[in-house]
Amino acid sequence: PEAFAVLVRRYEAKARRYCYRMFRDAQVAEDVAQEAFLKLYRNAGRYQPEGKFVTWFYRVVGNLCYDRLRFEKRRNPVTGTPVDGVTLDGYTDGEGGADSNGRFVSPDRALLAKEERAMVRRAVEELPDNLRSALSLREFEGLAYKEIAVVMGVSLNEVKVLIFRGRKQLARRLGRMLTRENRP
Repeated sequence: PEAFAVLVRRYEAKARRYCYRMFRDAQVAEDVAQEAFLKLYRNAGRYQPEGKFVTWFYRVVGNLCYDRLRFEKRRNPVTGTPVDGVTLDGYTDGEGGADSNGRFVSPDRALLAKEERAMVRRAVEELPDNLRSALSLREFEGLAYKEIAVVMGVSLNEVKVLIFRGRKQLARRLGRMLTRENRP
């Protein structure tokens, strides 16, 4: 139980952050993250320390996210809205004044950065589930391609294709968003 408590403290924020990126609903993200830790605890004896724990961890969390997404899509579309005060990617909605290095940022630059993050989040939300998951694991969680392949249960080449397609679609979506915003 003590070792499990350490794991929860170490990985709880990562689980919630990953789930939040998948659902964009703080309550659903919290529920799925808690369910993941229950599943990890119940299946601790199945963990084979041949690979990294983080890979097994994200595989469990990812599978639960996919299960929930399939369930929700059958019931109704997931339409979560961002919640003020939810920390994502190192920023809390509504914060400004300093960058990630603690340097002063003018209010104009802070507002622009917040708008850019919101635009990227919207574009990522629109990606298909598998592309969003692959990009989140790579870009936000920092997993290696091989680790992503294990987490997602696909080949290394498929991960490369998913990330390539995800980046390409993301760039296209961001380009369209910028074009719409810059119209008179």
